[in-house]
Amino acid sequence: MRIALDLTVAGTRGGISSYALQLLRALGRVGSSHELLAWCGSPAAAAAVSPIAPSNSALFVPPVAIQWLGAWGRVARLNLLSIERLVGSADLFHGLNYLLPAQRGKAVRVITLHDLSALRDPEWHPWYRSLLHRAALRRTTGLVDHVITDSEAVRSEVIDYFGLLPARVSAVHLAAAEHFRPHEAAEIKSILDRYQLIPGEYLCYVGALEPRKNLIGLLNAITAIRKRRPDFPPLVLVGPFGWRNSAIRARLTEPGVRYLGYLTGEDAAGVVAGAMGFTYPSLYEGFGLPVLEALACGTPVVTSNEGALVEVAGDCAVLVDPRSPEAIAEGIVKLVDDSALRAELRRRGLERARRFSWDRAATETLTVYEHCLAR
Repeated sequence: MRIALDLTVAGTRGGISSYALQLLRALGRVGSSHELLAWCGSPAAAAAVSPIAPSNSALFVPPVAIQWLGAWGRVARLNLLSIERLVGSADLFHGLNYLLPAQRGKAVRVITLHDLSALRDPEWHPWYRSLLHRAALRRTTGLVDHVITDSEAVRSEVIDYFGLLPARVSAVHLAAAEHFRPHEAAEIKSILDRYQLIPGEYLCYVGALEPRKNLIGLLNAITAIRKRRPDFPPLVLVGPFGWRNSAIRARLTEPGVRYLGYLTGEDAAGVVAGAMGFTYPSLYEGFGLPVLEALACGTPVVTSNEGALVEVAGDCAVLVDPRSPEAIAEGIVKLVDDSALRAELRRRGLERARRFSWDRAATETLTVYEHCLAR
């Protein structure tokens, strides 16, 4: 099979970029008999993909004019580009970030649709993203041969929202990168020293500073706790600034709150692994990769009791109502005060995290490709 992948998103920060890069690497391992055509629609994407590109892959870095046409092609009703113009002959073209830079051609077309939040709750997003999804997603889902989602929760939403046949939509779970694993204290000492953190004496959140992540609810919970217990473990926030977050940014210097900015690789994993607990009371997720990363590190988790986050965490986390700061506070205090609970959640979390792997995700993705081509 000649499999073309739109890896333009690899040049950005965040969970979807991680998904694109990890899937490419895993397809190189489990699909070594196939040829992978990696279309990098920006110099930043090419720079991110090149160091990890599998031996059975070829990179396509288009000239600036084609980059712009590809960007426009995601929304244009009269898309001038063909798939063959981007990557030559291909059996299948997979858009890894909702939309396709080209929609015409002989190749089977697949997209990964990570969540519907820009359509369901546009107030959580920059205006241009909501506009883009409203303008193009329904038409794109109608054109493609198959839609992949990150969770069964989003699969159900996609089927209902777009009126798609269930056979045209498949859920493929993500996985944590290999550096998210249990660490001995000595392994992460230099990382924690760099950020002036003491192992096991802080709580952690990893993710963008944006409305959907419910950081105001989390900060309200921490503030309420610290009014009663000034010596409560501090909350350490890690992640890019995101958007629509002026209220969040105004509170980053409150007592008991630290913001470390965006961390990658071993630094991010070390900070998660060194935490007493991981807090993630998000209002909506397509999957919730940071929760799985924390489980894979053996860090006990407090997260939301609904949607894809329950699908990821199962019974291996303290589940709370994300719309109630009181419930969030109660869950965090329960985790901090009960060492036996933390030990049990660590054991269960590590066991659950082992059920998710990128090789499994790649194998299931290849199965989708094969079924599409067999029709």
